[in-house]
Amino acid sequence: MNDIIESVLKNSDREVGAETRERVAEYLHMLAQAGKTRRQLIWYGTAYVKELFEPDRRYSGC
Repeated sequence: MNDIIESVLKNSDREVGAETRERVAEYLHMLAQAGKTRRQLIWYGTAYVKELFEPDRRYSGC
């Protein structure tokens, strides 16, 4: 799982702290338990990191 997390963070081209890394790890762990493939985990994880740093205003809940 650590190699997948590293791939996701590398694909994001961002400096992330321990808190963000933990959030990504929890998210990927949840998806892995749901049966997602390695490829899907990397794809969803990269999108998740993007949304953490650049949220889409259309889905802000306001």
